Parts: sequence; C-alpha cells; structure tokens
Amino acid sequence: MNRPGGSMDEKEGNQNGDPGGHLSVFTRTHSATVSPETRLLSAFKRDTQIRRVYLAGRECYSEEGKTFELRLVGKIKQQLSADPTLRPEYPPSLGLTEFTRRASEVALGKSSRAIAENRVLGVQTPGFTAAVRLGAELLRHWYDVCADWRGPVYLSSPCDDSLAAIFQAAGIQDICEYYYWDDKQRGVCLKKLLEDLERAPERSVVVLSASAHYPTGADLSQNQWAVITQLIMRRRLFPFLLLPAQALCYGDLERDAWPVQYCASLGMELLCAQSFSHCFGLYGQQVDFLSKKRHIHLLPRGCLNMSAINGRNFEYIADSIHLALTTSL
Repeated sequence: MNRPGGSMDEKEGNQNGDPGGHLSVFTRTHSATVSPETRLLSAFKRDTQIRRVYLAGRECYSEEGKTFELRLVGKIKQQLSADPTLRPEYPPSLGLTEFTRRASEVALGKSSRAIAENRVLGVQTPGFTAAVRLGAELLRHWYDVCADWRGPVYLSSPCDDSLAAIFQAAGIQDICEYYYWDDKQRGVCLKKLLEDLERAPERSVVVLSASAHYPTGADLSQNQWAVITQLIMRRRLFPFLLLPAQALCYGDLERDAWPVQYCASLGMELLCAQSFSHCFGLYGQQVDFLSKKRHIHLLPRGCLNMSAINGRNFEYIADSIHLALTTSL
C-alpha cells in the first residue's frame, strides 16, 4: 500500500523495482531523433549488392574505400610523441589559449583592430557542431538579458540538416529559411535571398556560410557579400558566420576567411563558428532511383561526398547519375 501523499513517480518507481522512485523519471525520456545520415548508413549496411556505393558522410576515403588519416595529421602526431618537453594536461575550460589566439588571427586577420584592442574572445570546442551549439547558447542567454527573445534564426535553404536542431536544442524554436540555391540557375539566387532577408524582423539572426557552403558548395562572391552586409546593417540583423576549418576551400587562408574579416571591418558585432561535399541538384525520384535501382546511397538533397568516388566506382556512379537525369522516372 502506498502511503498518503505518495507521488506518482514513487508509485511507478516501486513498480519498476526502484524503492525510492528516484530513477523513474528516466522511464519517460524521449528517443533521440534519428538523423538522415544515420538512416542512410543503416540502409547501406543492409544492402547486399556487391556494387553498392555509400556517398554520404564527411570522412575522407582512400582509393580502396577505407577511411584514412591525413598525412599532415599523422606528421603532427609523430612530432608530438617525439617531443620530450611535452606535458599532456587538461586544457582550460575555454580551450588552449595559444590555439584560440591563433585561430582568431586566422579568422579576423593579424592586423584586426578588434584583436589589437583585445575585444575578441575565442573558445575551443570539440568540433564544429559544438561551436555552433555554444554560439546558439550565447545568443539565447544574451538576448534573455536584453529582452524576451527566442528568434527568429534564419538558415539558408538548403543547409546542413543538423543546424536547425542545434538552435532548437539551445531553446531557440523560431527557425526560418532564406532562399539560397536555385536549381535552374545551378547557383546562388541573390535576388530571392535579399527579398527574404528584407522581410526578416529586426534583431533576427542570419546564419551565413563564409566558405564551402554545405551542402551546395556554392559560395557568395565578394560583390554579393557587400550587398548582403549592407542589408544586414540597414535592417539591424545579426550575422552568425560559419567558417569551415576541416579543409580549405580555396587553398588560401586569407581568401577563405575574407567574409569574416570583411564583416568585422565594417564594425559588425558577429559570431563565427569555425569547423567537402557538393550538391549535384539530384532530388526526389532521382535520388530514389539511384538508391533502389542502382544501389547508390546518398542524402535526399543529392549531396555527394566527393572523396568517396574513386577509380573503382567512378564509371558506375557517372553512368548511374546519367541514367537518373535522362531516364523517364
């Protein structure tokens, strides 16, 4: 018999074998949303076709289709292991000071006025996703102090599927999209992009890719950046820039970081999350055709991991894409 006033949690806990009912709260937890990449990888593993191909993911693959360590990474590891002065220690809570300092110089430029005036804060995170999440948390807490703000946050269409969930997990539920990629033009449609941002409420956050836009691979030109930043300042919007660090898009640090440095030079208060794939414009039935008829597994938006294409599967993939684009589906 339950004592008077006993809570439902306690009753359910007793039934589950937990005398105090302290763990019963975990029986009501929600299952995590399965990402498209996770579902796609599961489907690939179930596929028994010999010629199956997996074109999703962001890892680098060898000619044999195996993931590998970049030579530069291996070289650095060897240098670290051979350094007798190295004393492995836990980094500070904000990360390695020298690393964040150098990363800030790369993003903003060594001659940046903000750096010279000590107005830049760099924080090291385990990866790109964590950097975006930290930026989202900072935005939410900052606006909580100033006003009751929960968005909106504007993301490009299309964009990395995980971005919306990251902002929502940080408590920002108002997520909008602005036009970016045009299928017919096979490029950025600046006119529609500007129209969407023109309608954005003041203090909206606009997430922009400084380099290597995912998943299209189509970047804004310097002239387009000039037009967009003028609109952002006039409409009092807040830029949140994504700068990939896992690979150079142009092979030139200054060119990759130019949009960040340009925005900073205009005096814009901004957030920057540093971290190749390309969108071929394959959608809907074409992606289904490749998956079901040709056993080529790729994301619904037709984004391919280029490093997964090698001498062994190149002709098969090319023929399959040609069939998807020319066959009456």
